[in-house]
Amino acid sequence: MKRPSRRTTVVVTMLLLAGGFVVARALRTTTTEISASEAIERFESSSATAADGYGSTPESAAPAAEAASGDAASAIADSTTATDTEESAAEPTATDSEETAAEPTADEIEAAPLALPLPEPGVYPIALTGSEQLALATGADRTYPAEGFVTVTPAACGVDVRTDLIVERWQSIEFCETEGGVELGTERIFHSFFGQDDLLERECAASPLSVEASAWLCESSSSIADRSVTAEFAVREVAGERRDVVVFVTELVQGDHPDNVESIEFWVDVETGLPVYESRIYDFVLDTPLGDAGYTEDYVWEITSLESIG
Repeated sequence: MKRPSRRTTVVVTMLLLAGGFVVARALRTTTTEISASEAIERFESSSATAADGYGSTPESAAPAAEAASGDAASAIADSTTATDTEESAAEPTATDSEETAAEPTADEIEAAPLALPLPEPGVYPIALTGSEQLALATGADRTYPAEGFVTVTPAACGVDVRTDLIVERWQSIEFCETEGGVELGTERIFHSFFGQDDLLERECAASPLSVEASAWLCESSSSIADRSVTAEFAVREVAGERRDVVVFVTELVQGDHPDNVESIEFWVDVETGLPVYESRIYDFVLDTPLGDAGYTEDYVWEITSLESIG
């Protein structure tokens, strides 16, 4: 059998190297947009799975649901009693009314904590700008498309809110209904680079989604995100209208690397409980099998419709 010449061997080697470079570059630049039909299909599948797994009412929300039911029953009873009283007695004077039902003062109204509702399940379109970069091997960078989706699906503790920027980059956070109000649950952050998927999961504790929040702590056995939080009421432009929102601003106090920087601004609509805006900046040092790698991300998204498209 005739052996290949040295020149043939060199050419084949160069072709293999070139092919490998093309494949690596393709992996590096893969940016797959998500269509509305794909987002809706996943939402319907996730909702069906959730319904099969734990029903439509979260277990942790049962006490709140029972309390609400009790309140409704009391209101009906009070209404019936009031009607009977009106039929058997003269209408009370203004003085009697003032003595039995004092109006709350402005200070009391301002001091009363606001309980945000859980958002309704559905698929909500977002306008998106931003990009991410990974300084590893040949390097990887992506520019995000102009559109993405926020998907709200039922979860065991309440709802799961997932933000899809592209197929290769999404994240989610659970909004859990508790006796003390809505709190953050499991946080998931997903990336895919060089054909390798990475899903980070952290459990959040003592992380209220309220204007009283001062800290959010989410951690796992190998990762931590301890964030300071400031929150305030504001009126913002949301999907073409002025809306009351709670604005959350967070800074990373402790992360997986001492040099990691994370800044988030996050708006939640007061009436619906729906996240309607987020800006996020990452400047991280990542520990990889190939050594430390720099990762940066900077994006802004905002809801373009308060009505679900699916």
